[in-house]
Amino acid sequence: MGIFSFLGKKDRQADTPETDGDASRRKPASDQGRASPSRTSSRNSQQRDAARATAQKIDAIESEMTSELGRSGPASKAAAQSTPASVKPKAPAASTATEPPAAGSQPASSSTLPTLGNTTAFGLDLRAGNVVVASSETPPVIEEAAILFANDQNDLVEQMLLDAIQDTSLDEKSGIVWRMLLDLYQVTGKREQFENLSVEYAAKFETSPPPWDDGRTDLDSTVQPASATPAITFSGKLDSSIVKQLERACKLSEKNHVLRLEFARVTEVQPEGCELLLATLKKLQKAGYELILVGAPELAVKIRAIIETGRRDDTDTPWLLLLEILQLLNREQEFEETSIDYCITFEVSPPAFVAPKKVSTAVELPKAQEAGAEKFMMPAVIDGRSNSINAISDYVNRHERAVLDCKNLVRIDFSAAGQLLSMLAPATGQGKSIELCNVSSLVAALFQVIGLRDVVQITLRKN
Repeated sequence: MGIFSFLGKKDRQADTPETDGDASRRKPASDQGRASPSRTSSRNSQQRDAARATAQKIDAIESEMTSELGRSGPASKAAAQSTPASVKPKAPAASTATEPPAAGSQPASSSTLPTLGNTTAFGLDLRAGNVVVASSETPPVIEEAAILFANDQNDLVEQMLLDAIQDTSLDEKSGIVWRMLLDLYQVTGKREQFENLSVEYAAKFETSPPPWDDGRTDLDSTVQPASATPAITFSGKLDSSIVKQLERACKLSEKNHVLRLEFARVTEVQPEGCELLLATLKKLQKAGYELILVGAPELAVKIRAIIETGRRDDTDTPWLLLLEILQLLNREQEFEETSIDYCITFEVSPPAFVAPKKVSTAVELPKAQEAGAEKFMMPAVIDGRSNSINAISDYVNRHERAVLDCKNLVRIDFSAAGQLLSMLAPATGQGKSIELCNVSSLVAALFQVIGLRDVVQITLRKN
């Protein structure tokens, strides 16, 4: 198949000379009456010459592109696959034919299934920080079912998989479809359908099916409430590098009235970071957002470590941030004592204490997720509203070998899966060893679709 075949180029009918009769049939009757035979012949000859020239140009360009791909080898192909979909050439508007759906699959509306075309696996463009479309060898029915399940379209997934288990063209991939359907019945609590399918599974594959697990949580009871608090976690140095985290905090605040800021992992404070954080805290409070602070007392201690009463530094922002933190913690006496030291040092009046109205404090992550934990237990559901990706990132950053246990993971939505890939890929590029273990067939299929299997080690849940 030629390079231009996927661009929607039609069959090379231009290479076949058209007859005078063909040309005359395309002309209006009034034109036919006025045109002389000699003029008609001359016009037809020009059209044939133009058509041949156009076809030759297309062939020449196609040949050149083919030879370039051949010379560039695997590296060039990988680069081509990582080209963002937004800059890939589009099919001409005149080409409107569509391919029939794959055998056993159900047509999905644009409202339930992301537009993926003929390629649904993801590649990673680290320069842009985006997940982009690449090619995949996974059967379309598996890819579409995985994506629909990730987007909570369980009824469509069930019908699609029921049709797919009858599809003989899947060959060795059919076992994946059967296990995905068993998984679906498990997480949706359909025990009778699960047991009936298990009997058919044992007869078809001559092996024991996965057992029904009463300990597995029903999907309907695991969906997190819309009020799940988004969070920003600061770790390492509090310096100019936190600007991206602060921008994300402001962006999250546009859609949420509550924001969680975690400082427990901060190891060092620098004046540039103090200035940036101070400006953001004042902005959020002025806008009336509710803040939940984690590790703020520890942050205050680290700020005190870089200031000294009577020593006038180039900037007073560390002092002002310390006063702001003490005010948010509602420590009025400590605020007043620090204000006197600030006044002595810079010979200016300190800000007045104002009791916080929409600020609270919270504890750190559960003990099971502390730095010494051997595994990170993934929650039942991960979606764009939860803080799970931040918690996973924090765990991975603190471990050279990170194990993410997916025993309890029922579903991860499509956008959160992309965030997970974008977060884990750079970590593995830095030499970290990352494993996702006890992954269900449904979730594993999604990880295959987005290309996560190429980034980390994934082991399926045992029967």
